[in-house]
Amino acid sequence: MAMKLKPKTFGPIYVFHDGSDQMKFAFGDPAQKTDHPPYNTPVDTMISSLGSCIVKSMVWSAAQHKAELHNFHVIVTAVKAADLPSRVGKISLEVVGKFVDDDALVPEIIKQAKSVCTVSNSMNCEVEITTS
Repeated sequence: MAMKLKPKTFGPIYVFHDGSDQMKFAFGDPAQKTDHPPYNTPVDTMISSLGSCIVKSMVWSAAQHKAELHNFHVIVTAVKAADLPSRVGKISLEVVGKFVDDDALVPEIIKQAKSVCTVSNSMNCEVEITTS
């Protein structure tokens, strides 16, 4: 019989892009921005790395499409897998804000950003990106 683990979620981690090279982060409360990623747990640190890699990848992808990038943020949450071994089963990223003027470019920028994101490509779980 397979052992079932108690469901656990991590985050939300907020990663903010304001057009500068410096990202801001928040854990739980988006009003509490800091210059450094959260380190409450190793998983929180891991998913903030994923969030910052997606943000950097979106900056790169928008530049490839010659699209002006506006302020936006990413909300990252993770859910622990329900069985052993102990691991993250799924990570969800929500890109919040109208980050480019041309709505037709949004899916392409997201797809390209995910494809070049070293952190998401290194993970052994489902990584889902949505926009709102």
